[in-house]
Parts: sequence; C-alpha cells; structure tokens
Amino acid sequence: MLRYMLAVFIGSCSYGVLSTIVKLAYQAGAKTSVVTVGQFLIGWFILFVCYFFSRRKEKISYQDKGKLMLAGIPTGLVGVFYYLALVKVEASLGIILLFQFVWIGIVLDYLFFKRTPDKGKAMSVMILFVGTLMASGIIHGGLIGADLIGIVYGLLAAVSFSLFIFTNASILPALPPVQRSYYMVTGSTLAVLVIFLPSLMNLNGGDSLLSLGTYGIMLGLFGVVIPPFLFAYGMPKIGATLGSILGSAELPVAVGLSMFVLGERVTVIQWIGVVIIFIGIIFPNLYKRR
Repeated sequence: MLRYMLAVFIGSCSYGVLSTIVKLAYQAGAKTSVVTVGQFLIGWFILFVCYFFSRRKEKISYQDKGKLMLAGIPTGLVGVFYYLALVKVEASLGIILLFQFVWIGIVLDYLFFKRTPDKGKAMSVMILFVGTLMASGIIHGGLIGADLIGIVYGLLAAVSFSLFIFTNASILPALPPVQRSYYMVTGSTLAVLVIFLPSLMNLNGGDSLLSLGTYGIMLGLFGVVIPPFLFAYGMPKIGATLGSILGSAELPVAVGLSMFVLGERVTVIQWIGVVIIFIGIIFPNLYKRR
C-alpha cells in the first residue's frame, strides 16, 4: 500500500512544481507561447515513444480516438490560461486560483446534470470560500496590487480543469493508461499549437529553441508524463478518499516553492488559508465515509 500512496503523492507534487518552473522561465525571458507549447510538444513526444513501444494496445475506432482527443482539449486550455495567469500574478496566488476548480466542478455538475450537492459538498464550498479569502491575501489587502486579468485567467484555468475532470472520468476509462494519455495529450497539444501559432511565428528562433529545450523538458515531464502514469498506478489501489488527500499535496508544494525558491511573500494567514482549502477538498470524501 505504501508504494501506491507514494506514487500518488509524488505525482501530485510534480504538478506543484510547474508554477515555479514557469516563473523561472519567465524570469529568464521565455515567452508564454514557448513555455506552453514546449511542455505539450515534449510531453507528447515522450508519450508517443511510450505508446509506440507499449505492448498493451487496444484497437479503437476513429470516432473513439476523436473523442479522446476532444477530451484532451481542456487540459491544453488549463496550461494556456494558467501560464497566462502566471505572467500577471504571483505563483502562490496562481495556484490558489487554480484550486477553485473544486467548487466550480460542483456548480458545473448542477448546471449540466442537475445534481444537487449533498451536505458534504455544500460544507466543502463554504470551507473553500473561507480558505480562499485567507490564502489569496484579500483579508489584509494582498490583492490590491494583483492584476485583474491575471485573476480572470486563473479562474478560467480552474474552469478548464473542472471540464477536464468531467471528460476524463467518462470517456473510455478502461483503455490502457498509456494509450489513453497519448490520444488525450495529442488533442491538448493540437489545441495549444492552434492558439499560440501566430505568436510562435514572431519569435526569435534561437531564443525560442533555448527556452524550449531548457524548460520544455522539465514542464513536459512534470506536467504531462509523470503525474498521469503515477496516478494511473496508485489511484485504483488506494481509493478516492486517500487519493484526494494525497492529491491535494500540489497546493502546499506550489505555495512553498513560490516562497522559498521565488522569494514571494506568503503570510501566516495565507498558510492557514492553504490548510483550510486542503480541508475543504478532502471534506466531501470524509463526509461520505460517515
């Protein structure tokens, strides 16, 4: 059991590293288009190699391939909006905005499927609201200098992530993980290329290739390759409750790295807010076990 728990924990921490890598890339002069396209292109190539040499492959129709590729588009949009947000806001605030996907997912569930949230989910939304107020710094004026466009991008990333969760849970879940990931990442990569193609055509070739090689490999590994494999390995063994708890490790990792690596100021109140958000995420799963 320990190795499955460790796999999910490491996968979650991998996601938490992304915002810091992106901020370092920006400090080095990399553009959002290069960072985002680099992550998905390199991640796609690694998955292609894994898929090509994989022995577990199922024959699926072109229609199913198309469904998987469409389901992967929200993943690409998460990268686009999240990385655009990080241009405008600090990494510690960016991850707080992204984690609003929890209550946004509950709202989408009601809008699309008319499923009324139970008491556990309703309590979770209230806990998340309080935690977000504290973690974002709004209580002590921490948002006064924050860019409104950056906040909007962060919330759009959260909406995209909620859509990804919906599609990921319902489309061909029994397909081998490598094969499924390959087609979904193909869809997200194509979406990112279409969005950023005009920007890429205006970049300096040498600088772009340097940024692509330096940061694209790290982002591709930590954002596209490592987490899906580790989650596919560990999640079925440990269950949804423990999985959600370990999966929430992304939040403190991202905030901690923004503080210690990037030198961003994170107050005690904001750390308390992070803990409250963590509680809000795991609360519905603990409530179900009663």
